[in-house]
Amino acid sequence: MNKKKNTLLYILLSLFCFVILWAIVTDAWGYSSHISGSYGKYIYAIISRLIWVAPAIRLIIHYNEELGFDNNKLFSRPIFNKSLSIVLIVSVAISFIGMIAIHGGFWINSEINIPMEILVICFVGFVEETVFRGWGYNVLSAMVSNRKAVILSTVFFVLLHTPAYFVKLYRFGTLDYVTWLTQSLTTAIWGVIFCWLMKKSRTIWNPIIAHIFYDIIVVLFVG
Repeated sequence: MNKKKNTLLYILLSLFCFVILWAIVTDAWGYSSHISGSYGKYIYAIISRLIWVAPAIRLIIHYNEELGFDNNKLFSRPIFNKSLSIVLIVSVAISFIGMIAIHGGFWINSEINIPMEILVICFVGFVEETVFRGWGYNVLSAMVSNRKAVILSTVFFVLLHTPAYFVKLYRFGTLDYVTWLTQSLTTAIWGVIFCWLMKKSRTIWNPIIAHIFYDIIVVLFVG
């Protein structure tokens, strides 16, 4: 019992460390401004996420035999099942409603570099799913009930999106409470959905696809 409890604490500590690491490398500190050129923020977005995800990949490989989903299944091909289809359709509906509510009709974000934004979003989807579903939910599901694994991994997934707001508060003295709370609620809902997709498919690629798809259409059509 004590060994199991110690192991659980270690897992939770590892997820907390991912939140802290992101608080350090997040571009809310303005790191990308030191990279010259119009692509500076995109280059830093990719570099920072590669640094951030590396420990998770190492943990997944090292503790493969102790995970709820072994690596052979975890990194197998995507499965376009009913659950993934439902999530993709709901994502489109949410984006359409958001676009109409905010912009009053069809709208596409012309203020961004679309190819680079999509590239970064792909990196974001991959690394966040690797850390919180590939490692967090995966290893917790072998230690505790599925419900607890979903809740615990989702809590840290929500916490990940918090540091940037407080970094900006420290740097600029402003805190966007509404956006912070809205994003926290949205992130919690999607965290549960991504765990559900992984449980249904037994592969990490399904939540990665859903994560990337949702982020892309929101950025392009809602802003």
